[in-house]
Amino acid sequence: MAKQKQKTPPKNLGLIGWFFAMGRELPGYFGPILAFSLVSNILLLVSPLYMLQVYDRILTSGSKDTLIWMTLIAIFLLAIFGAAETGRRRICALAAEELEEKLSERVFVEFDNTHDAGRRLPNDLRVLSRIRGFFQNQSVLPFFDLPFVPLFLGVMFLVHPLIGLVGLVGGIVLLAVAIAAELTTRRTNETASAVNSEAFNLASGLSRQRSAIIAMGLTHNALFKWRQSKEQARELNLKAGAKETGFASVTKSGRQMLQIIILGTGGALAITQQVSPGAIVAGSIIMSRALGPIDQIVGGWRGISATRLAWNQLGKAIANNETKAPFTPLPRPEAKLKLDRLSVAVPGSREALIRPFGFEANGGQMIAIMGGNGTGKTTLLQTISGAWRSHSGAVNLGGRDLHAWPSEDRGQYIGYVPQEIELLPGNVAENIARMTQAQPEAVIEAAKKAGAHDMILGLPEGYETPIGVPGAGSLSAGQRQLIGLARALFGNPVLVLLDEPTANLDPKTVLQTIDNLKAVSEAGAIVLMSTHDHKLITATNSILMVREGGILTADTQQYIESLKPKAANAPAAQLRTVGVRK
Repeated sequence: MAKQKQKTPPKNLGLIGWFFAMGRELPGYFGPILAFSLVSNILLLVSPLYMLQVYDRILTSGSKDTLIWMTLIAIFLLAIFGAAETGRRRICALAAEELEEKLSERVFVEFDNTHDAGRRLPNDLRVLSRIRGFFQNQSVLPFFDLPFVPLFLGVMFLVHPLIGLVGLVGGIVLLAVAIAAELTTRRTNETASAVNSEAFNLASGLSRQRSAIIAMGLTHNALFKWRQSKEQARELNLKAGAKETGFASVTKSGRQMLQIIILGTGGALAITQQVSPGAIVAGSIIMSRALGPIDQIVGGWRGISATRLAWNQLGKAIANNETKAPFTPLPRPEAKLKLDRLSVAVPGSREALIRPFGFEANGGQMIAIMGGNGTGKTTLLQTISGAWRSHSGAVNLGGRDLHAWPSEDRGQYIGYVPQEIELLPGNVAENIARMTQAQPEAVIEAAKKAGAHDMILGLPEGYETPIGVPGAGSLSAGQRQLIGLARALFGNPVLVLLDEPTANLDPKTVLQTIDNLKAVSEAGAIVLMSTHDHKLITATNSILMVREGGILTADTQQYIESLKPKAANAPAAQLRTVGVRK
């Protein structure tokens, strides 16, 4: 099981660093694109050279045969130019798909490894889409044409040194404009991008909290908050856009001026018979080819800047991630859970919420986690499930370090029901089957174990009822909880973790769920659940009590007996502290 290589989070890359960073991600694509660009740019000289031959030789010689052959050769070469253009544009499209495939996998590795990546996931994928579009729309091609600017300038010097000098000065001026655009708009664009992301995250949060927002009349306040973010972003975009438009206008008008200067210079040289009349037009065309990439880069600066910012943003998010290395699937683990000197904390916090303790459980046990609000019950479940890293110590399942075990492999042996059930877009059967191509019998078996089968049959389309897609109806909290429990029990997991599993269920369904969980435990699974439900607690074998950052344990029946009036002063004596000696 290969460990991921840790890297220093990248700094914001400038224009050149960003371009080469993309090249390192696409080593098999930049070379062919550059090769096709070489052919394409060389063949761009066909038109001006053809014009030179027509003006300088054919018109003076009057040879029709020469004109025909020159025309056929030019058409043939331009056909090759068309093929080269098609080739490099096709490779750009393929590079877009390859880049999205590579980076999206690393985005989901981040989602798997980092707590707050779940909140960032929609924004990270939106950013990735922008990067993909940069290649898909061939906006990257002017960067491949840029290295051939000296080639065209060299040809202009061959036509006449003065014409070449005019082209060189014009190129330097336009390049200076491009550098100025980068230096003056970078910070503004970065700030605008950050504010736009905040507005996007706010809108995403509103969509998830719609019922509460409407019930409490917060729509207007939410709209005001969103508008504030968008207004700030709009002002920054307008500020950056004004600068970018100014630079683009300078570039465009500068090119027109250079065209006039080139034509005027060529005309002056032709009058003094230093060049032929054909050189006047040819020099103008070649200069247009030479300065074209710079003009395109400056003219499309807003899109280029946005893509570079997207790359920097995504690079920071996935800096420490590589594509997951292949792993060897491990056999089904033995139903033995061991918490070894385990302490837990909310991700990002330096202080442990629960101090180090040890605990062991075997198949057939049902264990209740009790404690007040905010004591760390959910954090403990999140850590045992592998969703969050431990603050210290280890979680072992069947003798394997659960946090070092790839989630794709270990997940099939763990069932987890969080407090807030989020079902994925699809249908009921797909959600229960964990988005796998499972047999219907296995899906129905899991639903029956969870007591959800009859409820699902009562839905409009049964197991095919759509969830979370346009036109789909909404499920109640209790229905989502039963489907979430069925999903957790799919595949006969070894370890079942439940966070308030009866919170949204009616009394009758609660009793059925307790019986179902007993059956799962008796079948050999470990059932560990956080709950305040006395009926559910009564059904367990033992209790983990979270109190003041420590863990106390008790036998359930003894604990319940201690709560009876005749033993009103006994609870403290029935709880045993579980700790680790220093």
